[in-house]
Amino acid sequence: METFFETSCKIKDRLVDESAIALGFFDGVHPGHRAVIQKAIDDARRLGVKAGIVTFKDHPRSLTRGKSPALLTVIEKRLELVKDLGVDFALVLSFTEELCQLSPSEYVENVLVRATGARSISVGHNHHFGRDREGDADLLKKMGKELGFTVNVASMIRVNDREVSSSRIREHVLNGQMQDAAELLLRPFSVRGEICHGDGRGRTIGFPTANLDVYEFHLLPRQGVYAGRARFGDDEIFDCVINVGMRPTFKEGSDTGEARPVVEAHLFETEAGADLYGRELDLQFLDYIREEKRFDSKEALVEQIKQDKAQAVSYLKGLKSKSGSILEKEEKLHA
Repeated sequence: METFFETSCKIKDRLVDESAIALGFFDGVHPGHRAVIQKAIDDARRLGVKAGIVTFKDHPRSLTRGKSPALLTVIEKRLELVKDLGVDFALVLSFTEELCQLSPSEYVENVLVRATGARSISVGHNHHFGRDREGDADLLKKMGKELGFTVNVASMIRVNDREVSSSRIREHVLNGQMQDAAELLLRPFSVRGEICHGDGRGRTIGFPTANLDVYEFHLLPRQGVYAGRARFGDDEIFDCVINVGMRPTFKEGSDTGEARPVVEAHLFETEAGADLYGRELDLQFLDYIREEKRFDSKEALVEQIKQDKAQAVSYLKGLKSKSGSILEKEEKLHA
């Protein structure tokens, strides 16, 4: 997939000669987003043009409201998921003050038509764009008649009779409801980051952990302990126990509530002494085991970790043997 990163609203003409494009931030690339993107892909194949998306690197609210909402997926993850769907190119915009001030019609003409040669544009049912979010599907349809592109508007998608939205998925994640989140995402919720050096205490008690340096605006699940999987790309996958929290037994972090929780995972069956530092890792959260708590002794903590690991092993074994499980669905997406 070819990717164009643009930081100005003065985008080069004809980055792509002709295309069918899907518009959206696509946080999570959930089934609702997939429906919009799939329509662009279908139209591209029908028209004999390239299929693409137009999206933003960072959430528009980071500029309009001064703070980004916690994200389900960082841009690298979103692009990987979109590529897996069969998209040919992505135009990734930076939401600058200059771009924010473009009128809806200027945005359509300068960005969508001139830069991508759009002959078909697909959007979600509540998509808005341009200055003050004045642009919508009706305006697109009107401009399409003048500029020569068709418009597709996807309906709200439901999974097991529940409406799918990024905000609803965020609520599940924040509540530690990982199975509900996975059901709406069609894959496990994951956090991406680079493995960094921690304090090394896990190794001293027999449970070495990989500490994750997580992107600043990435959503973190409810603090606690989880059964999960660690993925290095598509080939290296390890079962694990994940802890999200302040590690109160060792009095780590701040008591003010302002410090960001630590994300660390104990990976099963990795090679002893394996050097994981600096590697990029996706941590998949599959099931909430318990809340984080302070232990009176190192021995009590070790005993609890053993119980957590046994519970995670049992859960993951059952999940892998279950037909139609979220792991089976995810592997089909990667196939």
